[in-house]
Amino acid sequence: MSNDRQLSLWIVLAMLFWGASWPIANVLSNYINVHEFISYRYIITTITMVPVLWWMKLSFKISFQHFLVACAAAILLIYYSKYYFLSTKYGAPGLAGAVVTTLMPVLVYLLMMFSKQKKTQNKDWLALLLGVFGVLVTMNIWQFQLSEIISGTSVYLLAAATCWALMSIVTTYAKSVVPATLSFYIYLMTALFDLTFFFEPTHGSILAMDSVFWLSFLIVTIGSTTFATTVYFLGIQKLGSKQASVFTFLVPFFAVGLSVLFLNENWYWTTILGALMTIVALIILNNIKLGFYNKGHD
Repeated sequence: MSNDRQLSLWIVLAMLFWGASWPIANVLSNYINVHEFISYRYIITTITMVPVLWWMKLSFKISFQHFLVACAAAILLIYYSKYYFLSTKYGAPGLAGAVVTTLMPVLVYLLMMFSKQKKTQNKDWLALLLGVFGVLVTMNIWQFQLSEIISGTSVYLLAAATCWALMSIVTTYAKSVVPATLSFYIYLMTALFDLTFFFEPTHGSILAMDSVFWLSFLIVTIGSTTFATTVYFLGIQKLGSKQASVFTFLVPFFAVGLSVLFLNENWYWTTILGALMTIVALIILNNIKLGFYNKGHD
């Protein structure tokens, strides 16, 4: 098996962990509150990122300007994590995962357009319309009254996707920093900010939690964050960012599939159709060629 093919299989596993984070957050919501989840998750993630940086032979050094970028991104990550957690607690986690993970890159592209970081063509506007319509189809938007849309879990989905999109834009101001090193500081500051300003333990020590909690918690921290993020960064280095980004299109399907399998969540063909429509839009917007083992970098 070639090295690129082997790496691709590892990236698929990483996407599986990313997709699994949605139903797992729903499980964890039965044990801890939102800020316990955020603080505990990013404390463990920060600790486990240390050996990863050593293994990758990366420096921990970062300039003050880039540290400020990490701080700004950390604030946005706290709010993303909050709305992500609440969307799985009060809504269908598979649907939430499908909507947010397809809406995020659409919003990133829109923000880059309005900030003039992207030049647009007619095909881009058509692709954006397709992407927006795809997200609405994924949500089965026609089933809701307007009052439900502006007051229900739809607000959490939009807020989560918006926070992630803004965080993506903020991190572009630290392009010269290795992504893994920047992520370490984002996770560190997320944990510190949340512990300082938001953390209120209401469920006792997590050391007393049962095996279901710990299995779920370790998957969402080490599996979905440390492992998945590291493998994805390696994928970007070896395959190029555009080719690596193709794998992220698997995340909404993993989120839906795992939620149906383990949480008995109802699924609808429109969820899959809407996700596919949005993915096609993103392929057009990013001029992605579906050649998974192309060794050229963009």
